[in-house]
Amino acid sequence: MKLYPFIAVLAVTLFSANSTADWYEATGQAVIEQGDIDSARQAAIEDALKRAALFAGASLSSTQQLINGILQQEQLGVVSNAQIRKLQLLSENQHNNMLTVTLRADITPQISNCSGNPYRKPVLLSQIQLQARQDAIYGELFDLGEHSTTQLERHLRDYSPTATVSSLPQEMPLQYLVYPATEQLFSQGYQYVISARINDMSLGQTTSHFWQKDLKQRYFAIDVTLFDLFEQNIVYQQEYRTSASWPYKSHNTPASHSQAFWQMPYGSKVDKLLQIIAADMQQQLQCKPLLSAIKQVRKNEIMLDLGKLHGLQIGDELQLFQLQRHPTTPGVKRLLQSQLNLTITELTERNAWASTDKQELLQHIQPGDVVSVRKSSGY
Repeated sequence: MKLYPFIAVLAVTLFSANSTADWYEATGQAVIEQGDIDSARQAAIEDALKRAALFAGASLSSTQQLINGILQQEQLGVVSNAQIRKLQLLSENQHNNMLTVTLRADITPQISNCSGNPYRKPVLLSQIQLQARQDAIYGELFDLGEHSTTQLERHLRDYSPTATVSSLPQEMPLQYLVYPATEQLFSQGYQYVISARINDMSLGQTTSHFWQKDLKQRYFAIDVTLFDLFEQNIVYQQEYRTSASWPYKSHNTPASHSQAFWQMPYGSKVDKLLQIIAADMQQQLQCKPLLSAIKQVRKNEIMLDLGKLHGLQIGDELQLFQLQRHPTTPGVKRLLQSQLNLTITELTERNAWASTDKQELLQHIQPGDVVSVRKSSGY
């Protein structure tokens, strides 16, 4: 699949004094290129502002342009009805070639139409596969899959506040995401899996500038899939491409685990692409409902593998669905909506207990039945 250009706008406007707003603090970073501190400062401020706007309820998406399948321009943009009234730069630090700023932003909360908000969906990030192992010879980037996974996990935490991310230390290709493996992962508390594969790290032509005769264009392509474990289908699939200069004559390029690699032109472009992927995951997940399998049933209470970490609060309501399986094909299931009203009464960081409002026994409910979480209509 190819990416096509679209417009993403960050609305930064003044609003009337009687509007309600909240302060959000965030940190942003940018690489200082060719000593241009002013441009790095602007980029770092924009990075911090996007993080703050996300946690205020804004949606984040990528602005990209492809020419002949190659990503020419890339940036992140905030598409939101949220308004930013004030910005305060709290600190600015420079270390090596990296500029870090911390700011506070006064942002109006966004009223979301998403029924699944403000809950955080449990996402399992599998290790990124390095399909293009032959290309990894240049610079000995055989561990780039593992280290790209680490970078993507960081960006998911920054740019996907609607997800709570756990990483898997091994690869999980799509062919593994079938019943009963999907059912087992869902019963363990995961709702989605992100699976990715690096397909291209090849070298292109030398650059056209005579002072860069030791550089070649190097490409990067990654295919990303977001998989719904409960529905057992692909929610989103996209190929992302970029390129940057690479010192192909050098025998001492930085290793992919190092900060030096992620600050060089090629590593920086790959990292920006991973930021865009994280932002696109936010777009896909923010309106999805939060589902969970029932772990335990005791008298008139049920227990879930969800808790404060996922945004649950005392008083939240649960919509109950009983699970029926096909007698000969257990991977085929049917959901029967129950008329029972369940409300969360106890919470820990990762678990919740819910009970019925009529104190009736839940004898017909079994572990493995499913609930969808929603805010109480009384909120």
